[in-house]
Amino acid sequence: MTGIRILTFKAWREKRYIGLAEVLISLGPMLEGYRWELIIDWLLSPQAEAITKATADSLVTTGRLIELFSMECQLIDGELVGHGDSPSVPEVKIRAFDSGYWDVQTDSPELLEKIIMLYPDAHELPKW
Repeated sequence: MTGIRILTFKAWREKRYIGLAEVLISLGPMLEGYRWELIIDWLLSPQAEAITKATADSLVTTGRLIELFSMECQLIDGELVGHGDSPSVPEVKIRAFDSGYWDVQTDSPELLEKIIMLYPDAHELPKW
């Protein structure tokens, strides 16, 4: 990833949590075909054990992540590393920070522009 920028935006909007599935759906076709490595530090969900098991030790498709995280699920602390065409080079990282913010690290101008359009409060972070 060269020319990397990091944007952060609030995960809570008008007392409603914007979960991982919603973030992935909102970014749409740009993330189709990606495979994700998950590092879950803290997950609040009745299905937490099943989700952790389903995402352990393998890369998970965007579609499968949306399925797993579409239920009542709050990723409090964790990181997703997204791989597009190259399985060895990550193209995007998404981090849940204390369930209050989503941080997105990428060098894709299109993805950064989409985030700014969807989440007007998004602002740049100097480092990860």
